[in-house]
Amino acid sequence: MLTKHVLRHVCAAASMLLAGHAMATPTVVTTSDLQGWVLGDGGNGTSPATISGDQAYQGNGSIQFTISGTGQQPLAFYSFGTAVRVGDLLNGGVSLGFSYMAPAGAPDPTIRLMLSGLTNSTQVGRDDGSLGFYGANTGDGNWHTSTVDMTSGDFFFRVGGKGQESLGCGSGDYALSFDDRRQSLANWASTCTGAGTGTVDLDDAMIYGIEVDYGSFPGASGVMSSYVDGVNFSVGRNIGDFNFEASATSVPEPASLALVGLALGGAAFARRRVAAKRG
Repeated sequence: MLTKHVLRHVCAAASMLLAGHAMATPTVVTTSDLQGWVLGDGGNGTSPATISGDQAYQGNGSIQFTISGTGQQPLAFYSFGTAVRVGDLLNGGVSLGFSYMAPAGAPDPTIRLMLSGLTNSTQVGRDDGSLGFYGANTGDGNWHTSTVDMTSGDFFFRVGGKGQESLGCGSGDYALSFDDRRQSLANWASTCTGAGTGTVDLDDAMIYGIEVDYGSFPGASGVMSSYVDGVNFSVGRNIGDFNFEASATSVPEPASLALVGLALGGAAFARRRVAAKRG
């Protein structure tokens, strides 16, 4: 038979497990409480990103990116508390993850590290850009999850919206097409150091935030939507894990309910034991 001493330990363990579970729960983002996220339209004034329940994932919602023609790029942006120098991350310190869904004909969304302070890029009149990752353009209508880090070889480098940078980071090698100019973050940071005339310097650039957006859509036409949820990142000391919901309601997971039942059951049993002794 369980003693009060054992029950106290059972209840304490259940409380600790519940506390740990709560700490691991992603931050919920809703339209009424964006938790620092900004939903934008890419600067063209149409079709901003929204949080909807059309394609719910990990709850009752997700970010919806909708285009109704070419030249649009709905986006969701999160600013870091502290910008991080690219060169300081050569030994690691970057991981990105997100889940995404694209129907037939729509490209998979993109997740990006947003950059400022690029030097040797005056020839294009911009000092901003991004290091981005996008999926395999499955377009199968199913949800997929990707996690990437410094060693993942699928990042492209864009400068000021002028197109993808070549692997050599030369100012004359921009391309608006999305091709195979992809390599790891570690390689981009170590090779694009400003060496040589007209070479963009990535090493001293600052990563100031993260963005998820519709991604590439060359030749896209008509109305199409793609979706993102479960965005998480670790960039230097900037760490975040976000779940986008159409409403803030949530239901405890089965493991949490079991722990609650264990704790309440133990407490009730202890009370009955005490009452029986007093009687």
